Parts: sequence; C-alpha cells; structure tokens
Amino acid sequence: MADDWKGRKSGADGPWDRLRQNGSPLRIILITAASVFLAEALVMVVIYAAGLTYPLNVILDPAILMIVLVPSLYFFLFRPVLEMVRMRRQAERELKQERDNFQKYLDIAGVMVLVLDGAGRIKLMNKRGCGILGYSERELIGMDWFRFVPERMRGEVRAVFNNLVGGGSELEGYFENPVLTRAGDERTILWHNIILREGGVITGVLSSGEDITERKRTERTLKESERRYRQIHNTAFDAMIVSDTGDRIIDCNPSAEAIFGYQRDELIGMELVRLMPEQYRQRHKEGVKWFLDTGVSTIQGKVVEIEGLRKNREVFPIELVVNSFTIGGEINFTGTIRDITERKRSEMEKERLQARINQAQKMEAIGRFAGGIAHDFNNVLTAIRGNAELALEDAERSGPLYHRLDGIILSVMLASKLTKQLLLFSRNHPFELVLLDVNKVIEDLLIIITRLIGDEVSVRTELEPGVWPVNADEGSLEQVIMNLAVNARDAMPGGGGLFIKTESVVVSPGDSMLMPGSKPGEMVRITVRDTGVGMEKEVAERIFEPFFTTKEPGKGTGFGLAVVYGIVRQHGGWISVESAPGKGTTFLVYMPALIGDRRLEPDRGGGVLDGKGERVLLVEDDFKARDFAKTALQEHGYAVAEASIVKDAADIFENGGVFDLVISDMALPDRTGFDLAEYAVARNPKTAVVLTGGFIDMKTQWPVLVEKGYAFLQKPYSIGGLLKTVKTALAERREGR
Repeated sequence: MADDWKGRKSGADGPWDRLRQNGSPLRIILITAASVFLAEALVMVVIYAAGLTYPLNVILDPAILMIVLVPSLYFFLFRPVLEMVRMRRQAERELKQERDNFQKYLDIAGVMVLVLDGAGRIKLMNKRGCGILGYSERELIGMDWFRFVPERMRGEVRAVFNNLVGGGSELEGYFENPVLTRAGDERTILWHNIILREGGVITGVLSSGEDITERKRTERTLKESERRYRQIHNTAFDAMIVSDTGDRIIDCNPSAEAIFGYQRDELIGMELVRLMPEQYRQRHKEGVKWFLDTGVSTIQGKVVEIEGLRKNREVFPIELVVNSFTIGGEINFTGTIRDITERKRSEMEKERLQARINQAQKMEAIGRFAGGIAHDFNNVLTAIRGNAELALEDAERSGPLYHRLDGIILSVMLASKLTKQLLLFSRNHPFELVLLDVNKVIEDLLIIITRLIGDEVSVRTELEPGVWPVNADEGSLEQVIMNLAVNARDAMPGGGGLFIKTESVVVSPGDSMLMPGSKPGEMVRITVRDTGVGMEKEVAERIFEPFFTTKEPGKGTGFGLAVVYGIVRQHGGWISVESAPGKGTTFLVYMPALIGDRRLEPDRGGGVLDGKGERVLLVEDDFKARDFAKTALQEHGYAVAEASIVKDAADIFENGGVFDLVISDMALPDRTGFDLAEYAVARNPKTAVVLTGGFIDMKTQWPVLVEKGYAFLQKPYSIGGLLKTVKTALAERREGR
C-alpha cells in the first residue's frame, strides 16, 4: 500500500488511481458487494474450521465480519469516494480560478469584449463594455445586441450578422461603427471580430471593440485645425516658410511665392539661404548649427529686421520671426516673413518730412530772429538815410559832399535790400501786388548787384524798351533778381560775365506743352545767364529743391533758388534752367504780363508831395529816426507834434491835440502802434493812420492792418517814400476810404 500511495503521489498508475480513473457508480457497487461476499465467506470458513458451536459462532460471526469487511470497505469504497470528491472539488476550484482569472483578464482589458450567440444575444461582456454601454453585466447578458446599434443602420448590421452566422461570409478584420449607450449617446467603436465554431458549426462571434470616440473627435479637431491652419497659412499676408535641419524648404504659403517671386515647386526643396543676400548666409548657417548642437538660439521668438533676396536678385527689407518645432522627433523651423519695403519707404519719407519740419521750424526761429534784427537795423538805416537825404538837399550837386552823401544813401539802399531779404526770408514782409515795370526794377538794382557780385564779374543788360508790365510784389521780384545774381556770382569764383535780359513773349499752346509747369499766354521773360562752371543734368533737375546745394558746408543753405522758385510760382509764372558742365547756366523766368487799358503811372516828385499845413502826430521811440521824419515833414509843409511812447501821445490828445494823421512805429516800449491807432480813430474817425516798422508779422499783424485800412511804411524809408505814403493816406481818408 505504501508503494501504491507513493506511486499514486508520484503519479504512478496504482490500483487506486485506476479505480479513480474508472470510478463509475456500478463498478463501486460491484466491488463493495464482492468485498462483503468474500468477507462473509472468509468468516464462515474460519468458524467452520475452528469448530465453533452456537452461540459462540453467532457472536464471532459479525465480529470477524466487521474486522475483515471494514478495511476492505475503506480501501475499496470510502477512500476512492473521498478521493473523487476531493479531486472534483479541486477541479471546481481550479476551474473557478481559471474563470476568475479569465474574467480579470477581460476586465482589465482596455477594450470592450463580448460574445454573441447565433441569434445575436449577448453571452459575455467585460467590465469595459459595461462601462461604455452604461449597463451591468447581469443586465446585458441575454440582451439583443442590435438594440445598441443606432436605428439608422440597425437593419443593415443585423442582415450582415445573419449572413455571417449563416456561413454566407467571413467577418474577420477591423471596422468601426457607432453604438448607443444607456444615456442615448453614440460612441464610435473600432471592432475586431472572430467567428466561433464548435465541430465546424458557427455558434457565434467573439468581438473586441476599442472606444475611439475621443480619438475620432481629436482627429476631427485636428483636421479642422489643419484646415484652419491651411486657410490661415494660404491666405496670410506674411510669407510663411517651413524648413528642416538640412536647411531645405519643405512648405510655404502663396505669400512666400508672391514676396520672393518663385513658384511653389521652385521653393520646395530649395536651400533657404538662396532667399538671403550673400552677407547673411554664413551667419545663418552658423546659427542653425549652434541651435542644433546646443538648443540655444539668439533670435527665436524675436522680431528681427534683415534683408531678403527676390528671384530677380532685388534685395529688400524684411521683418522675420523664427521658431522651431518637433514632429515625430524631427526638428523643423518656421519663418514668418513680412515685406516691409513700403513701411521703410514711409519711414524714410516720414524722416525726410520730419527733417523738413525741423528745418522749417529752425528757419522760422531764425526768421523771427532775423525779423527782430531787421527791425532794429532798419531804425538805424532810417535815421542814416533820412539825414543823408536832408543833407543832400542842401549840398551842391557838383561838390564832393554831394557825392559822398549819395554814396551813403546807396550804401543804405544796399543794406535796406539785405534787410528786405531777411524779412522775406522770415515771411514778415507784406506781399503786395502792384503794376511794375520790370526794366525799372532791374535798373534800380544794378548798382547794388554790381557791388554785391564784385569787380571780377562784369554785368551786361539787354532790356527791351516798353516791355509789358507785370502785376507783382516789388520786394519779391527784387529778391528773385538778387538771388539769381548771387547764384551766378558763386558759379564764377574766378570771375566772368553776368547777362540780364528782358523781353515780351507770347507762349503758344504748343510751346507750353514743351515747358513743364507752364501755361500759354503773354509773358515777360527775364533771362539771367552766367559764364560759370555749369552743372550736370542730375544737379539741374534738383536745383530748386529746398536745402539742396552743391556748395561746401557753411557756404550755402540750399534755400536761395527754392525761394526764387516759390516766388515765381506764387506770381503765376514759372522758371526753367539750362546748363552744362563748363558752359555756364541760364535761368529763364516767365512772369504773366498785364496788358490792357492800365498803364504805369509816372513817379511824381517834388512839390506834388508837399503838405498844406496838415497836422501830424509822429510817435517813434528811436530818437534819430523820429528827428529825421519830423524834419522832413516840417520842411515839406506839415505841422508836426512828436512823442516817443503811447502814453505821451495819449497825453497830447487829452490836452486838446487834434490831428489829421498819426504816424506811429508798430513796436513801442509801452504799447503797440495798433493800440495808439485805435485810440486816435476812436477820438476822431477821420484821422488817417500810417504805421511804420522794420518788419510786420504776416499772420497776425498784416490782416489787422488791411482790415482797419491803415497804411504801412516799411523801414528804412526815404523822404520821398515817407511823403508819398503820407499824401496817399490823407487823400484816402478825405475820400472816405
């Protein structure tokens, strides 16, 4: 028995194992019956052999039977039965363990696992499937699977399933379709199906299904994002270029094509450095290598201004933003490029405009300063000229004193012209159109021009007799002639000749078409020609631009010819230039002629301007200028009272003073000449007013002067100028103007 047990334990095929392996109930009953029969037979043989008699044999019979039968029943009946029970329980436990493990495998699976029988009923469902559908396993087992298929496709899916289990087709592989949850939501499942067979007969389907709802949603989101990106990418104003670590372009948008002038198929695969000027290429390659080696970039995420290179080799300014990104372990670079050519052009124009504004502000400040100087200087010139003219009237015409006094007056006239230029420059000179004889204006300037340009330059004129008159501002026309003469002098540093010519011309429509900025009609043409160094065509085209000059720094402002151009255009005329290197320069000034019944009135002098005892109040803070004006007026028939400030003049009025005319400087120490004029006219509206000054503010003072009807006398003035202005002011007041 020990060997049998050992053999059984060790896996040997002992009698008990054979019994266990073939332990049917009939066999066990037969073995038990045989054991009882043999035991009873053995007892009877023993009792008979011992010769035992009644009642001893009756007593020993059951005792011996039990002794023999119990071991036999134990070994042949009870032990095999117990072993069978144990083994069955063990098998049940193992089966349960296997089922539990299998269920765990199913439950921990990240996919839905289900088994359908041939009718489409659910036989098995794992926990993931229960979670997706929203039911417990107990609820699901036995349910018709097709109730979880959306109604729109339920019939089609059922037909496919019936065809499958009927053997009409195979359905192994992957496919996706939606399922309905308990809440009525649809979830998209990716299925893998296997047909189940038993004995060659199809019994159902085993399916595993992955819930890809979120993946599909993500895919849709990504596709939408890709669509939007592509839309933005393709419609973006800026160029967008994507390159790899090999510096090859792998993507670009239409703006990149437009900006750089290449087609898309030309750009794809192109080296990025071909879009850069030569000076940027090596630095770019070093920057890419440094980033790939260290992960450090000095420009990523920053806006940098560099230059790009178009297909036609044009270099242009760009604004660049570079970033890097990684897809699938591959590093790519994206560059957003903006063509800033127009912006740069606008910035340059803005800078030029700002420079012009700054220059204009500077010139305005200089102008105000010049105006102030001119005012004080003109007071001095007024006294010098006036007293020289007074002395000249008493001097003998043939004597040396007369010529010296005449030289003083000419010098004052030259100084006066210079201050007039200062005032024109500062725009504080009144712009008054009058009928002018151009020949007379030039003749009056000849002495000044001759002294201004020096003895090295000869001056020759050819003035057409009876040239048509022009309607112009005398001071402005004088400045045109003076500036052109000065320009000619500067073009002849070694000396030369200056030629000035006037003529009446008619510009035909055909001629006008050949002269930019011109118009047909009757014109007076002033020609100013020099024998100087001349200029190139490019210089001549810019000669009238403000601040443009060919002179060395400190020797010219570049403003003189611009002023000439502006004055001529303001008078409705135009100016052109003809020049060539080494052949001198010719300026042609065209001024509109005034032809009709109007004629130039001759200058009346002498006694015509004398007064007839009219009472004049002269208010001037400069003693010498006041003394000259007082003397001149008194010697020519006017009764003069004088004052140096407005307060003294007002006291004269308060003390009974009555005057036909008030002459007042515009800038007095205590008040202005306007204040005194208003005071005088308020006391007597018939009082005439003449205001004098070295300059007048054209923005604030001139409009008031015109509105009030006051006369203005520019300093330094001559005796004739003073008398003429006084005579005119008194006449207009008498006529009620």
